[in-house]
Amino acid sequence: MYISENNGKWQPIPSWIQFLISTGYKWPRANPRPRRIALISMPCDSAAAGFVALGAMVRDLGDPQTNDVDGHYDKLLNYARQFLHSCKSCDLKCKPEIKRCGYAKEVSGRLRSPLHPRKTFEISPRSDVEGRKLAWQYTDGKIQWPNAEYAINWHIDGDPAPELKKADGQLQPDPYCSLIPRATIIPENLHRSYSGLCFAGRITGETAGREVCEQVRFSDGDSVWSLGKLLTINDWSDMKISRIAYFNSRTKKLDRNAAAPVLVIADGDVAFLSACDHPEFQSCDVIGVVHRTMEYERLEEVGIKMRPNLWFSPDIDTLCELPPNPRGISMAVLKRRLFQ
Repeated sequence: MYISENNGKWQPIPSWIQFLISTGYKWPRANPRPRRIALISMPCDSAAAGFVALGAMVRDLGDPQTNDVDGHYDKLLNYARQFLHSCKSCDLKCKPEIKRCGYAKEVSGRLRSPLHPRKTFEISPRSDVEGRKLAWQYTDGKIQWPNAEYAINWHIDGDPAPELKKADGQLQPDPYCSLIPRATIIPENLHRSYSGLCFAGRITGETAGREVCEQVRFSDGDSVWSLGKLLTINDWSDMKISRIAYFNSRTKKLDRNAAAPVLVIADGDVAFLSACDHPEFQSCDVIGVVHRTMEYERLEEVGIKMRPNLWFSPDIDTLCELPPNPRGISMAVLKRRLFQ
């Protein structure tokens, strides 16, 4: 596999990029486990966070449990519960921090389906959420009561489809296998979305972070893929599925309705601090990537976050499981203390 940055010449993947991809791939996922917070310090600004996210994605392509198909019906039921019991009758459009309803954002109650690409459907008040009977209505008023298996054909408006029934649009295994030759890819995961991974974008905006990743290209000699496309973040490519959710560090919003992710990779100091403190991320791991050319005050702020304290202690065991740091790159890991 070869790499090109900023339209430069093709070259073998450098050791520092291999380190970042391997760190995402080898990040421990044992469950139950204490929450971990890690910080990778780079000598300059780069697409380093994207490389870590790419490695984590390759890892999850080989895990049969990393998909949005399992539990999809429960996700729709939770969505219906919020819409029918809270958002549908709410007079604050939308101020959850004022109403203190316990939700992070408003939901519209709308669903979409690849079976009807030009239509939207609304959750019906006739749904029995507690009885696990979901219903939605067509524009003509017709009510449909799908079972859990058939509901896989519908997804929340704005979210990627949980599964593609046709090969058109599914991921190709070649670039991911070439990045980590020992990686095992489960074919089913290539046409399934997954939101257990989250990329927290830099504070300068989603467009700026996307452009940084688009300037990095990989090639196996026959095909070329940009880093942005390989990450399959919703709206970053023409892919119909998305394996990584996106967290906007400026608006503090996720790009989809999903449960808390397992791992958040944060691009920059503001994204890192936001991810560490965000209410929806309090049970997941966070890997932040920063560069040392920023202002001293900002470096000091992330340094304070990584100091051992009453709640977190140094995690030497995890550091030993990860690849050794290349020259110029440093990494620290904390884990939540377990109180007896």
